[in-house]
Amino acid sequence: MADGRRTRGVLAMLISVVIAAAGLAVVMPIAAEPASAANAADFDPGNIISDENFFNGDAMSAQAVQSFLNGQVSSCRSGYTCLKDYSQSTWTRPADAMCGQYTGAGNESSATIIYKVGKACGVSQAVLIVLLEKEQSLITDTWPSARQYQAATGFACPDTAPCDAEYSGFYNQVYKAAWQYKRYTNPAGTSAFFTWFPVGRTSNILYNPNAACGSGPVLIKNKATAGLYYYTPYQPNATAMSNVYGGQTDGCSSYGNRNFWRLYTDWFGDPRSSNNKYGSYDNAYPVAGGVQVTGWAVDSATDATQTLNVSIDGNLAATITADYRLDWISAMFPGKSANHGFTSILGASPGRHTVCVVKQGGIDLGCKVVTVPSNARAAGYLDVAEGTPRGIHISGWAVNKTSSAPVYLWVSVKDGAGGPQPVNIDLPWTGQAYPGTGTTHGFDLTIPADPGIREVCVYGVDSILLACKVVTVPPYEAGKVESATGIVGGITVKGYSLDQRKSESTYVWITVDGNGGPYAANQPSDTAAAAYPGLGKNHGFSATLPASPGDHRVCVIGTSLQTDYGCQTVTVPHNEIGSFDTVTATMGTVTVSGWSMDRTSTKSTYVWVFIDGVGGPLAANQPLNWIDGMFGKGANHGFSGSFRASAGTHQVCIVGTQENVSYGCKTVDVPTSGAASLDSVTTSDRKITLSGWAVDRLSTATTYVWVTVDGVGGPYAANRPLDWINNYFPGVGPNHGFLIDIPATVGNHTVCVRATHDGQDLGCRTVNVPSTGAASIDSVTGVKGGVRVQGWAVNRATTETTYVWVFVDGAGGPLAADKPLSWIDSYFPGVGPNHGIDGVIAASPGSHQVCVTATFDGANLGCRTVVVP
Repeated sequence: MADGRRTRGVLAMLISVVIAAAGLAVVMPIAAEPASAANAADFDPGNIISDENFFNGDAMSAQAVQSFLNGQVSSCRSGYTCLKDYSQSTWTRPADAMCGQYTGAGNESSATIIYKVGKACGVSQAVLIVLLEKEQSLITDTWPSARQYQAATGFACPDTAPCDAEYSGFYNQVYKAAWQYKRYTNPAGTSAFFTWFPVGRTSNILYNPNAACGSGPVLIKNKATAGLYYYTPYQPNATAMSNVYGGQTDGCSSYGNRNFWRLYTDWFGDPRSSNNKYGSYDNAYPVAGGVQVTGWAVDSATDATQTLNVSIDGNLAATITADYRLDWISAMFPGKSANHGFTSILGASPGRHTVCVVKQGGIDLGCKVVTVPSNARAAGYLDVAEGTPRGIHISGWAVNKTSSAPVYLWVSVKDGAGGPQPVNIDLPWTGQAYPGTGTTHGFDLTIPADPGIREVCVYGVDSILLACKVVTVPPYEAGKVESATGIVGGITVKGYSLDQRKSESTYVWITVDGNGGPYAANQPSDTAAAAYPGLGKNHGFSATLPASPGDHRVCVIGTSLQTDYGCQTVTVPHNEIGSFDTVTATMGTVTVSGWSMDRTSTKSTYVWVFIDGVGGPLAANQPLNWIDGMFGKGANHGFSGSFRASAGTHQVCIVGTQENVSYGCKTVDVPTSGAASLDSVTTSDRKITLSGWAVDRLSTATTYVWVTVDGVGGPYAANRPLDWINNYFPGVGPNHGFLIDIPATVGNHTVCVRATHDGQDLGCRTVNVPSTGAASIDSVTGVKGGVRVQGWAVNRATTETTYVWVFVDGAGGPLAADKPLSWIDSYFPGVGPNHGIDGVIAASPGSHQVCVTATFDGANLGCRTVVVP
């Protein structure tokens, strides 16, 4: 795996400078190290971290991780996204032998991902945090690149080849690293593959990817340490360990596992000690005249403060109370107050001492070795250290026990600047305690510091540390969005914003849907003056940003510290307003009324009227006096108009044309202007006769009726004169009657009539159509060569010969009824004798179906089955 490609070692080397000017001594520290400065003598290559600490999936909550990340980076460089602000969507991974199920979610924060991966895989969140810093400096970087996120934990990124793209991406990298650490332990359900760094045995481990640099024997004492070597298979050599905060090299140095140990020590304490989740012994500082111990302790069952026993070199030195304020405690342990830290100074002689802390109940928080400086001149104490919006407020005292000359402090803030500060407050008691030194030995100062969790250390005479304390510096920017209101044409945003360090006005950045700009917070604000007295009242802002009608996302950010004052959705009303008041209908017409206007103008507008989706414009220019009184934009904004519409139910909708504002829809029934009647349906020889009338009461135009006979039909004009029509429907004229003859075959038929003007159904009738024809097929027999058909057919109205149509198996032809039959004329007088049928229709031998139809009137004369010999 990667070996710290962008690791930024702590290179703050200290100098000791004594400036003599007018008898004043300015004391600067010789060395500036982290709060729990790692000592190379404590590094054991075979026991870098305990299994208990490494495989603790409950080490930190998501809130604790977020709080930790926030404390490392107070603000990100413009244009970059720091890890504390990073988020991405994750996907669900099923459980396996290494990890439990990870349930994916949209837009998860980096802290949530770190917490959930650690929980699912049983790997400490603290370990993952250290790994992210060790590999890509993501924890402290204020301008991380996309490449750092893509290779966040160095998984599948060997020192001798490019990274494997399959495993790129922050979530992927964090999960796969934790998964791989568990795989190194060869859990049940997997093969015993990782065996070349066996626990309890000595292995030769390389110092560098270059094998020529050699290796050294290491007795690997636990699985966690073996996993670190599987992940980064190199141990630091003597050069790398000569300064654990430096990057010195002899060409064969490597830093991965050294940096893991050093970072864990700096941030979370001794990686080999029992990292009890309810307490930690963080630091042991060598201070003037003794040792300062710091850490924290809580009880899972109560919020009561805890007591601890501190021993020096095996002897009980003091019993202390863990009641110092540490703001991150409440985030890590919901329901607990912040006052569970401890910071106490115990007297100790100069030299090397082992200092141990035991929590009540016998829980050992560990031991640390510290060297108390030998100094006969320095004395002092840091009484108060507290975060304020202006920085870190400190007070206390410092004495040069051998001189009455004015003393200066050196105050150092972790992740901040250090510098000299005067000791100039009169404290009479110091003159009694240290005769001959005078009484001007007090200090009360505010040291500038960025917001976040900060450690402040105060050094006295001869660069001797007096004390270090951890404080939370609150953001100095404060404010609130008091209202965000949609108005015609835009959004008005009001509130206040200020920098608590000064009375001068500041700015806010307001965006609408992501677009915006700076606005001065320089208007009088009683709210700001009451909340922050002494800073004046000119910190209010009121800005109106243009915005189109509809919903918009409005966000406000303070520009001093990019403080997010929140976002909200605001609805901007339409400029166009109006109402669809009425809709009425008469024959052929729909009439609508209402009003519509643009509230930014006195000009009349238009509406669009839709009838069943088809519409047209209507001017909203009619006077309505009440409109000017309400809106002050003139009176001419009413509309009223009529539109043609067919009979029946219609949906009428009206929309403003300025901004397409819908004024709603209404349903209306339009009465028909048509009137019609089917007066009679009669039949005669092969004919159906219909009579009646049809009229459009609004027109003299001819209308039509649609007549169907057995479902087949067509249009017929209603244009015959009927004198009474114009009297009954004045103005339509007389020509609206119909008398229709329709040819029809003999038999029953269904006749239906509908008026085409408005679709009015005039009804259906069943009629029987007679015929003057008569016919009979007396016999159908098979003869040689065909089918012989005998019978007769006659038209009783004439002597003319008629025909029958003979079908043999569906194919046929005509056969004349012209044979003499003496009885025909007697039965049908006047038709003559020649109406008999006797003929042969060709057909092949075999069985055939024979059907006969009279061609005169279409009468069906029946079917027979015959056999042709």
